[in-house]
Amino acid sequence: MTKDGQGEAVEGLVLGLRGANARDVVEGVKAKLAELQPSLPDGVTLTVFYDRGDLVQRAVNTIARALLEATVLVIVLLILFLGDWRAASVVVMTLPLSALGTFILMRQFGMSANLMSLGGLAIAIGMLIDAAVVVVENVVAQISHGRNTARLPFLHTIYRGARDVVVPVTSGIAIIIIVFLPLLTLQGLEGKLFIPVALAIVFALSSSLLLSLTVIPVPASFLLRREAHADTWLMRRASAIYLPTLQWALRRELLVFAVAGVILGVTIVVYAQIGKTFMPTMDEGTLIVGIEKLPSVSLEESAALDLKIQKAIMQAVPEVTGIVARAGSDELGLDPMGLNQTDTYLLMKPPKDWRRPDDKEWLLGELRKVLDNLPGISYSFTQPIDMRVQEMIIGVRGDVVVKIFGPDIPVLNKLAGQITTTLKSVPGSEDVRTVLNEGVQYLSVAVDRL
Repeated sequence: MTKDGQGEAVEGLVLGLRGANARDVVEGVKAKLAELQPSLPDGVTLTVFYDRGDLVQRAVNTIARALLEATVLVIVLLILFLGDWRAASVVVMTLPLSALGTFILMRQFGMSANLMSLGGLAIAIGMLIDAAVVVVENVVAQISHGRNTARLPFLHTIYRGARDVVVPVTSGIAIIIIVFLPLLTLQGLEGKLFIPVALAIVFALSSSLLLSLTVIPVPASFLLRREAHADTWLMRRASAIYLPTLQWALRRELLVFAVAGVILGVTIVVYAQIGKTFMPTMDEGTLIVGIEKLPSVSLEESAALDLKIQKAIMQAVPEVTGIVARAGSDELGLDPMGLNQTDTYLLMKPPKDWRRPDDKEWLLGELRKVLDNLPGISYSFTQPIDMRVQEMIIGVRGDVVVKIFGPDIPVLNKLAGQITTTLKSVPGSEDVRTVLNEGVQYLSVAVDRL
């Protein structure tokens, strides 16, 4: 272990038990570290260089921001289309209450608020108001234009408005839920990733449906008024365009089906041509530089080169405030690496304080300028979680990997060099490198089977 280009350090790795809440584990470790700090010898300090709790907190903040943005957009759109701020306020109540119901169900089923479950909730936010919009819109229509509603008690009018749409609202939400149910049958890595997403969406939509048919009519009875309701200017303009278009389409059924078929065909062709990946790369807020040196390098030489690289980065890139690097495998054997391989964790300023704020590609470019001037190394950029996912899927850190098998190492290295040259010419490829084999010592074991 080396640190900040100044010398060696000692790494402590904390592993959470399977199923443990990452945020609780992180907070507990921090509390214990604070207790240990006063008893440490002079000159010894404990520094946290990777904290997964930060990522969890950012994910929670993202959900909160998405919920707030959705709330504002819903209010604006409902006022534009319904022309009634009271009705918009009633519908908006569905968002926080549905999120609360989702978290209650997640707790009952033993689910934690991890990246995937929170992502599922973020996906569902736009659908949470569907049922409430239909219910409130029909209630407003019953109050304003319903026959004989003037002679009915106000609460009964609201009841009738909600009752009339129970079947279409329930069937609509049920169809959406059914779409996500097949995800619950996934196994292995795919199941670990997407089952929490599917469950979060199912919980959120179920909560919104229940709230729309039971809770939402209650605030509607307090906020809505028995008064005439006229369409807004936007709805009048939309109706003036939509109704003639609908009539034209109904008179030309064959033409409409033909156009829909052509659009479907074009969609299939375009889909076949777009790029595909297992899952999108998430900005974890942490950066790791994987350094690979010559396989024959010694431990001392590897550590000295790591310190040199760290000094060069910290002098040239002020956005990097600290560096912690580990060469080779740790004692737990979690990372089977040679002494020539180093994972370099970069501690950085907040993105808003960079010379070009929030521009990660620019920062990677600045780091490449430094690393390209250091001979005898190859490098790649990754992130902690992204690195683990790549290792689980293909066994190597990289988005695309080419593996060559054969008994002759010189021939393999020659072919690898040719493939590397070809891949570097592909538009969009970056950080193409070859895992070095020359100089690696092999042990051949002949078993005496007697």
